[in-house]
Amino acid sequence: MWMPTQMEWMTAAQCVQQEEKERIGKFVFKKDAKSAMVGRLLIRRVVSFMLGIPYRCVKLARTERGKPYLLSPTDGKTPRLGCNFNISHQGDYVVIAAEADRLVGVDIMKVEWPRNTPVQDFFRTMDRQLTVQEWATVRKGAGDMDQLKAFYRFWCLKESFVKALGTGIGFEVARLNFNTVSDNLVADHITRSTTLRVDGAPVSNWLFEETMLEDHCVAVASRPETSEEAEMPSTKSGDEPWSAEGQFTVWSVQELLSDCQPLLGSQPDKAYWDNFSAKEEEPQGNKS
Repeated sequence: MWMPTQMEWMTAAQCVQQEEKERIGKFVFKKDAKSAMVGRLLIRRVVSFMLGIPYRCVKLARTERGKPYLLSPTDGKTPRLGCNFNISHQGDYVVIAAEADRLVGVDIMKVEWPRNTPVQDFFRTMDRQLTVQEWATVRKGAGDMDQLKAFYRFWCLKESFVKALGTGIGFEVARLNFNTVSDNLVADHITRSTTLRVDGAPVSNWLFEETMLEDHCVAVASRPETSEEAEMPSTKSGDEPWSAEGQFTVWSVQELLSDCQPLLGSQPDKAYWDNFSAKEEEPQGNKS
């Protein structure tokens, strides 16, 4: 719901790398540009804290598939281990999940009625995305909204797994069969009982953490980076200032901006604001 002031948008643009600033500026709609900007600011803030390096020294790049990753702040070329992160945005939130020495993926979906489409018709278009067992779980819902919540839960689980792998959109999610032992997700509680089979075979080295942010389903998938750690249970230190046993903490954009620092050489860019302010918030068909 962030409606940036001119100062906020220009300041945010000074706090991201030039190539990302240009990338964000190419979005057609404000909503997409805002989500992308907040995502980059979240990455920089969290990486800076986790590695204990100055905000301005965080150097990010993208894989060939477009997944952001951290470059070593010393030489700008070597990928730096010890901090993996992933961003997702949909509905009212942008979320980040970050882990030391674990691959990580996160996905968020707002539980809302598909626009101009009956729920059961929507399900028919998505038939191949879930397995027979998963659809059976969805159909247990008492009504359309309960079934939608179950569907989006599975969707988030699958997307978080694929994003942690970094394989991109080509992965066939029908290969993934999730067993949600816990029937319902609730806010302020992390569910860790969900298990996964890939091509019918169980996997034991993945941890899935699920919760609700208001009316949004969120899933985080992670596994150890090294084979030696692959069968060890996940541990959570809980000592991060923004986390308690894996809980999400909600920041306003103003709180996020308060810890950001303009990068060296960056200058206020009025033309960048003019370009942003001239855009529509979102496609006309999405406006309520």
